[in-house]
Amino acid sequence: MRTDGAREGFRQAMAWLHTWTGLVLGWLLFAIFLAGTFAFFKQELNLWSRPELHALPPAGPLNAAQLAGVERTMQAIAPTVAAWRFMAQDERRPLASVAFREAPAKAGERGRLVQRWIDPATGDAVAARTTFGAGEYFYRFHFELRSAQQSRWILEGRWVVGLATLLMLVALLTGIVTHRRIFKDFFTFRPKAKAAQRSWLDAHNVCGVLALPFYLVITFSGLMTMHSQYLPAGIAAAYGKQGSAYFSELVGDTVPRARQRDGGASAAMPLVGEAGWAALLRDVRQRLPEGRIDGIALQREGTRAVIEVVPHDGDRLQYRGPRLTYDAQTLQFLRRSDNGLPAATTYGVLYGLHVARFADLPLRFVLAGLGLLGTAMIATGLVLWSVKRRAEAERRKVAIGAGHQLVDALNVGAVAGLPLAMAAFCHATRWLPLDMAERPDAEIQVFFGVLALGFLAAALGARWRHVFTAGAVAWGALPVMDAVSGSPFWQAGVTVQAVNGGFVAVAALLAVLAWRCKPGAPPLSLKKKPATIAAADVPVTSAEGA
Repeated sequence: MRTDGAREGFRQAMAWLHTWTGLVLGWLLFAIFLAGTFAFFKQELNLWSRPELHALPPAGPLNAAQLAGVERTMQAIAPTVAAWRFMAQDERRPLASVAFREAPAKAGERGRLVQRWIDPATGDAVAARTTFGAGEYFYRFHFELRSAQQSRWILEGRWVVGLATLLMLVALLTGIVTHRRIFKDFFTFRPKAKAAQRSWLDAHNVCGVLALPFYLVITFSGLMTMHSQYLPAGIAAAYGKQGSAYFSELVGDTVPRARQRDGGASAAMPLVGEAGWAALLRDVRQRLPEGRIDGIALQREGTRAVIEVVPHDGDRLQYRGPRLTYDAQTLQFLRRSDNGLPAATTYGVLYGLHVARFADLPLRFVLAGLGLLGTAMIATGLVLWSVKRRAEAERRKVAIGAGHQLVDALNVGAVAGLPLAMAAFCHATRWLPLDMAERPDAEIQVFFGVLALGFLAAALGARWRHVFTAGAVAWGALPVMDAVSGSPFWQAGVTVQAVNGGFVAVAALLAVLAWRCKPGAPPLSLKKKPATIAAADVPVTSAEGA
């Protein structure tokens, strides 16, 4: 709103909306974007988090002997479960796994989800440390802000992320309206401009325009993945209390399933055997000649035991491909679940675009690069807010207020402190005692503890270069930590070596940022200082300063 009372134009109003929607939840959006960027390498980070699995050789294709071994393993470790799901190995996941739910502690509750890693050659369970997994946690934090392994606030976290994502979409659309020369900004970057505000604005514009289609798609598709939670009224109006029928119809399942979900079975699950699995795999490959198998679930539908075969998401753009269901007792084919209706296909494609499971390694590096551009766009926007108002204070020759100093501290704590906290989580997967009770929760506590320390350090006077330097050291120490802890990365497979190379690259990036931050910047203080002194407390874009 203009101070002289004159009416604002449409572009000026959109500029105001763009500024404040970007600032209010900008620090949270930065965390969501950065965690989502790392989630593109979820499987690789999960493998790195378990050094006991590094020495296993690459797995071959799925076969009947392996499934029979998994079946024997489940009979040994959990003979009474109502369902279990086997995830096959692939080029990103060299080790198979099986998941099931234990019997609940109280009636009406869901049992704890348990995952066991499986040796693809024998089907036997492989002993590995109890850990959340770096990739799994960054993925969960990305859309749930997960605070514990069995968090009570998952739905609330998804609502907060949904609100932030909606404001992100608003900020993107208002940013398009605000920029009159959006295509010219694509080719304009003046890092050595005399005014720091001009340099930061150019950096914000370049990061925003360069990957604008990616930002729009990833933001809108992110909202769509949680549409049933954010927009439940339409489902309730059409389906009433039979909300589960909507999800069955969405995936093309014509038979609503009444699965036992309490972890206890009323009868023992039938044994398929190696010959049975071989016959089933032959039939599956005839029905899905060009698709790989991602998962096989043995579960109950009412009183009948069934086998559900799920195709690999990496073979198609659309998420959740056609599923095949067989009777577990007779191995008779029952149905193919696949909704080819335009609405369901559109939803599946949007979901697939967001999670990008179709992407091979080069494409995932491209997507990760676009994600880093998104984090840079948000970070430069946050810094630009401070730089612009500092310049105004200098022109007016007034002191900077406590609110401005609070924003500066939040910028340092969020933008520089989050990478440090993520590195601390990776360290926790190695250094916490292996026999610690609730070890995954302790890893998460380390993450939030270091993140809180970053904000506290910024409030007490830590500068950008201090926190960036700490992050660079933490990420660079991860490959060294492997060697010290008895799991040298050079003896591991290519995937683990590539992950450690990525850690070194992140450390180098943070080191460059620390070096580029202006030396000698005065620390933040709760006291008001002259604007000309406080102006140094931001990173600059050239050695000449602002």
